Amino acid sequence: MDFTYYNEKLIGQLEYGFLPISPNTEMGYRPMELFVASLTGCSTTVLANILTKKRIDYKRIDVQVSATRNSEEANRIEKLIFNVSVQTDTIDKADQAEKLAGLVLKNCGMIQSVIDSIDIGYQIEFTPDQPKKGDVA
Repeated sequence: MDFTYYNEKLIGQLEYGFLPISPNTEMGYRPMELFVASLTGCSTTVLANILTKKRIDYKRIDVQVSATRNSEEANRIEKLIFNVSVQTDTIDKADQAEKLAGLVLKNCGMIQSVIDSIDIGYQIEFTPDQPKKGDVA
């Protein structure tokens, strides 16, 4: 990975393309957004793989993440809560949600990299399959 800083932003030249990074949201993605996105991307991919291996069909996975930061310690992230909604016709698997969440935390490399520094909660809820606003059929 190669990065260059100029004009108050950092540009990463990555395999997929360019990635602008800046604390100014008009110039690029904020570092906090990228950090949370990397944890979300890793954990959601791990969850999708686990669901497939356990033969739990799903239509989509939605994730809401809330963060608690400590302004007295460089605004560090102290807590992240992942609320995951798995849309499925297989609602009878809901009793497995806690076990699945534990497997995600254990097998996500990005979360494992920070789990000793950040309090991480991961909650899964199974919901009936319903189209969301804006979905294309």
